[in-house]
Formats: sequence, C-alpha cells, structure tokens
Amino acid sequence: MRLKFALAILSLLPAALIAQGMGGMGGRRPDGGMSRMGRPNAIPKFATTKELESFNAAEALLQDTRRLKLTEPQTAQLNSLRGTLYERNADLMVRYDSVRRTFKIPKELESPSQNDGAMPSQQELAALGEQMRFMVTIAEQLMARRPEQVAQCLALVDDTQRERAEKVLEDQTNDLRKAVPSRPSGGRR
Repeated sequence: MRLKFALAILSLLPAALIAQGMGGMGGRRPDGGMSRMGRPNAIPKFATTKELESFNAAEALLQDTRRLKLTEPQTAQLNSLRGTLYERNADLMVRYDSVRRTFKIPKELESPSQNDGAMPSQQELAALGEQMRFMVTIAEQLMARRPEQVAQCLALVDDTQRERAEKVLEDQTNDLRKAVPSRPSGGRR
C-alpha cells in the first residue's frame, strides 16, 4: 500500500524529469559512463546558479576573441552586452537560486536499496515536485530568452566572423540545453 501511494505521488512529478533519468534504467551512456541525468533515482541533477550564469552568449564570444579576430570596438560592445545580459537574467537567477539552495533529494530516493524500501512522506514528495517544476520553469524562461541574446551578439560581428560566431553560440546553446532538464513537448505546464 505504501509503495502504491509513493508511486502515485511520484507520478505527479514532471514526466520529463523522471524520463530523462530512465533512459536505460541506470542512465548508462553507450560509452559505459553515467550521464548527468542517469542517477539511479531518476531525478535529474539541477545546474547551480553559477553554472547557468556561465551560459552568457556575449561571454562565449569574448572567450573566443582571438579566433574570431574581434576588434577593440567589438570587444567593448560585447563587454557591455555581457553585463546587460547578466542584468536581464538576474531576476531569474535569484529566483532559481532561492529554490536550488534548498533542493535536496530525500534519502529514501537517493539510495533506495539502503532504506529497506522506505519512501519519503507525501509532504516531502510534494515539496520535491514543486521545487523541480519551479526550476524547470526558470530553465524554460532562460531558453526562451536565448534566441534574442544570440541575435544581439551576432549583430556585433561582421560577415567574416559570422560563421565562427554562430558555431560558438550554437555549441553554447547546446551545452545549456544539456545542463537544464526540460519537459517533453506534450508535458503539462
């Protein structure tokens, strides 16, 4: 009975968050390593605020200054834009951090084999689900802002730099997608 109750509560958690961790029951990658989301309890690891802040589009281009052959005026403009992008995302980062700092997976879910099948309380599961939904929502908002930020950065490079800049920003966007759990396209909001 307790197991049925726990399973019912877990079903309330966002389906994508659970699905991301259960890619092959155990989350093993083809190369044999463990994926970021592949923890046995199927609850994804949420990036820290610092990790999310590192995905500033202007910063990515500034780190590639030599290969892009950025001019001094371009560097100055990108430095200014970098600060602007940090400021624009500050509201989301503060909200995310306030939840991320208190996010803790219950011991019963962290290592179920060591807890004799004991499950967290209904309140713990509900709180965990709420925190996860909140952090996923913030991640979705960051991803929604990303195209505009990339466009602003690309507007500061010339045609000879564009292809390289697009590649740098595309790689960073892909890394950001990997760093934040997301809902499936048909998931509830």
